[in-house]
Amino acid sequence: MKEGKKLLITTGLLLTIMLTVACGKKEQAEETSSGNNPDAKTIVAGTGSSYEPYCYLDENGKLTGYEIAVLNAVDELLPQYKFDIQIFEFKNIAVGIDAGQIDLGAHQFEENDERKEKYLFSEEAYTTYDNYVTVAIDRNDINGIDDLAGKKVKASTGGNNVAYNLEKYNEKHPDAPLDIIYSSETTEQLISNLENGTYDGTVLLDRNVERYNEQYGKRLKIVGKPFTNSNTYYLYPKGAAELQKAVDGALRKLKKDGTLAELSIEYIGKDYTPKDE
Repeated sequence: MKEGKKLLITTGLLLTIMLTVACGKKEQAEETSSGNNPDAKTIVAGTGSSYEPYCYLDENGKLTGYEIAVLNAVDELLPQYKFDIQIFEFKNIAVGIDAGQIDLGAHQFEENDERKEKYLFSEEAYTTYDNYVTVAIDRNDINGIDDLAGKKVKASTGGNNVAYNLEKYNEKHPDAPLDIIYSSETTEQLISNLENGTYDGTVLLDRNVERYNEQYGKRLKIVGKPFTNSNTYYLYPKGAAELQKAVDGALRKLKKDGTLAELSIEYIGKDYTPKDE
């Protein structure tokens, strides 16, 4: 082979190698700039799959809802972390945190004293969560929580914060307690049980009452002032302050730029995001 041809082939090979390396660096830079950090720490985020519109499976079996959208938006702002969103029953999320299986619980958790003793809560709330006494639409003898004294009040099983607050109410009113009935049932069964007198009342989010009336006909109504004024937060194991602070910072940014409100409107129907005073 002549020297000229050898030089031409060698030069071509060098150019090919240089272009390949350059393209690889460009792709790596694009991945890094898009938040795909190969050194990111995996964070297991535990959520549910049966609480529409917050965390549920769509018609294609894909996990979706407000919780999922907010988690993904937070994840995009934190390149040092990679969220692995996993499905758990609501009652098992706290258990998973205890067992070290879950780093962050996302299932519309409200604060209460018992939870705060065991877990670390985010300092930034991401949903307002006001609950009201709810009765059958033709029930006119109940105008608030005090009217349910001695009557049957439905509370969900599985560590729901409503049950906790109903129990606290009874502690403060030992002479006129509520008859708390713990059960788990479908929405249709709940409505029927309120109508037939199995329960005299329950406590629900006002927006859930609106949604149930749209889905099943106008059969429920809320009465009185809010039973609880609350917000929802992420739940962490004790000692996860670094993760908590990072996620809180991302939530603040999402609130400030309007993303959180947009997601609430898209998935829940209205802006139910807490407003900074």
